[in-house]
This record gives sequence, structure tokens and C-alpha cells, in this order.
Amino acid sequence: MVKEETKRAEIKRSEDRMTYFERMMKERPRLLKIWEYWWHWYRMRRIYWLTSLWLQEVRSWKRILRRWEEKGQKPDLKKAETIRKNVGGIEDGIAVVVIEERDTEQIARARGWKIRFPRPHKTMVSWIRAKRRRLTRIRHWIKEIRKELPALWKKFVYVIYYAYTQPGSERHLEAHLEGQCHIDPNVQAKVKMLANKLLRLWVAKPITTARGVEKPGYSIPFLVPPGIAKAPYEGSFKKGFAEWEWGVQWEHTVEAGEIKPAPPEVETKESVTLSLEVYDFDYATLRMFNQYVLPPVWWEEPQDELEKKLKVGIYMLRRFVEREEK
Repeated sequence: MVKEETKRAEIKRSEDRMTYFERMMKERPRLLKIWEYWWHWYRMRRIYWLTSLWLQEVRSWKRILRRWEEKGQKPDLKKAETIRKNVGGIEDGIAVVVIEERDTEQIARARGWKIRFPRPHKTMVSWIRAKRRRLTRIRHWIKEIRKELPALWKKFVYVIYYAYTQPGSERHLEAHLEGQCHIDPNVQAKVKMLANKLLRLWVAKPITTARGVEKPGYSIPFLVPPGIAKAPYEGSFKKGFAEWEWGVQWEHTVEAGEIKPAPPEVETKESVTLSLEVYDFDYATLRMFNQYVLPPVWWEEPQDELEKKLKVGIYMLRRFVEREEK
């Protein structure tokens, strides 16, 4: 197997040659088509060595994760986080490589470019198509790594609380979105924004009763206060007898309508469940709830895809539950 240092050197050499042919296109435009041929050839050569390096790296990371599991070792969270960031970098690189290959393939097919190396490919188009199979293998290993990659997960609850305190007309409602995310300041900032948006969209949806009848959602009273949809996605507002508070509580979970502490845990996840509910404190019961399952790193999913997965809330029949006096 070719060493990583050798592959990096070949990548650097290809980039240097690309820079040279770019300069030749400007200095000697009379031979423009020749320079373009060699520029694209070295572009594909760079991708050849780059994808070979990526494949070698993801396999080595997979071996590290397998070693932790086989030997029963405690996962090194710093190493796991480094692997996660590197995998993310490779995924971003794959997106760029796909565009570059598509661009060169169109030009190579139109001009009928032939090549002598690497064998056994006779045309640049066949060389490009062969490299695509390597991208498929890299994506497969990335998927396996994400399944086995341990992380320190923290639970969170995003809350919108409403209270109406006029004597004789009291009302106390609370909307929750509960889930899990990595302990990372950047991740938490994005999760807080997404939780705010998803919870607001969900409470505004109509409610479906057990008989299939749709009732109005809870956009009123939950979404009345100004600024609830804006950064920093936490705050409070008061108008007359009505009060609102909204924000996130990290390292907490919801049990029977009550928010309780939940310490972070090292876990390996294949999916994450987001739970949404509206709790009625006056009747000590749920008014509506729903759940949906997402990929483990759900905050990296496109926002429109997350919004499409939001389901209409399931309406809970009103019932009064007396709490036992302690």
C-alpha cells in the first residue's frame, strides 16, 4: 500500500502542474487547447490520489473504532471528535470532487480526449467513471463510521411557557421539544435555533382528534409574543395578565410534564428521537404530542427536510388528574 506521505506529495505535484498550465493558458494562448487538456488531466490525477488518500484514512478510522469495541476500551472522546470533524471535511470534499468530475467529463466527452495513463483506461471519460466507484466505497465507510462513532450526548428541552393569571380565568400551558445533541458550543447554538423553529411550526399545526376531527393548533397563545422567532431564541414577554417565557434547558429531560436534570452520557447512536408535546398544568395532562426519528447528527440535515417530517399533533382527551398531597 502506498504511504499517506507519498499520496500527499502526488496531490501537491498535481496542484503545482495545474497552476503551471493555468499560467500557460494566459502566456501562450495559441496552444490553449493543449494546456486545457493537460490541466484537466492533472485535475483528474489530483482527484485520483485525493480519493485514494480519503479511502485509506476512513479505513484506518474504522479500525480504531473496531479496536475500541473489541478490546472493551473506554472511547477516547477527543480522538472521536477529531475523527468526526475529519469525516465531515471529507464529505464536503466529495461534494466538490463530484462537481469537478462532472465538469471535466462533459468537456472530455465533447472533445473525445484519449489518455495513455493510467492503464487500462483509454479515454478520460472511462477513467472518471472508474474513480466514481471509489467515492461509493468512501461513502459506505463514512456511513459505518458514523454508526459506531461514540460521542458525549446531552439531552435538552426547548420550552415555550404561557400563563394567564387573572383570578378565575387562570391558564398555564407549556410546549416542549425534547431531544439530544453533542456537547459542542457550535452545535448547541444551531440546535437552539432549530428547536425554536421546529417547535413553533409544530404548535401552529392543526390538531387531529381520535375521531379524525381537526382542531385549531396552539399558535394562539404560544406564538403571540414579539421576538419569539428571533435570536437569541430565548426571552420573556408580559402583557396584562398574560406572560410568556421561551428558551432551552440543557442537560434536562421531561417526565410527566416536569423538567428534570439529565447528565450527559457517552453513547453511540444510529438515530435520535425528537419528542414534541403541549402540557396543560391546570389539568395535569398532555394536550397533544408526537415524535419523529431522525439521523443521529440531525442538526446537519437541511432545514426544509426537517420541516417536512413534522407531523400533526395527536390530541389527548381532556381529563382531570388530582395530584396526591405529599
